[in-house]
Amino acid sequence: MSKNSCVIYAPIDTLSGYGSRARDTVKSIIELKKDEWDIKLISCPWGNTPSGFINENPEWHFLIKHMLTHQLNYQPDIFIWITIPPEFQKAGKYNIGITAGLETNIIPGDWIEGVNRMDLVLVSSEHSKKAFLNSKFQKINDKTKQVESLLEIKTPVEVIFEGVSTEVYQHIEWIN
Repeated sequence: MSKNSCVIYAPIDTLSGYGSRARDTVKSIIELKKDEWDIKLISCPWGNTPSGFINENPEWHFLIKHMLTHQLNYQPDIFIWITIPPEFQKAGKYNIGITAGLETNIIPGDWIEGVNRMDLVLVSSEHSKKAFLNSKFQKINDKTKQVESLLEIKTPVEVIFEGVSTEVYQHIEWIN
């Protein structure tokens, strides 16, 4: 039986908060699915943050064997984007976007369009999910000034657990 192909596009080699978040997510995916999926990584930039995190941190060298060193010349079964929604593109047979979202009450139209290019989007909080799902705009035709359509999220949006389980890690009273 052949493995499903999975390509993950993320700022995994950057010295940034999003890079750290991406590395943690990628590590979890590799640990959970390495026997079922052929996992490849594409490192992308994150703003002006420097790259080189993986080479400078030996505990992350295991990612190197997953890095794509050539242009992607096939459509993977699963393509995962870990970035902001305007960068999301359909590239796989099934496309997942993972984003922190925005901690606000409404997201911009280009974010809605990016989310709608995916088959599933995972966000960091219930607050972000609500902002995504509650954001709606009328698309106006530039020439006729008439409403063309309603721009709203049509893709499933779910919250991905990130953090500490309080059922495992509990507050302990210290005895002096």
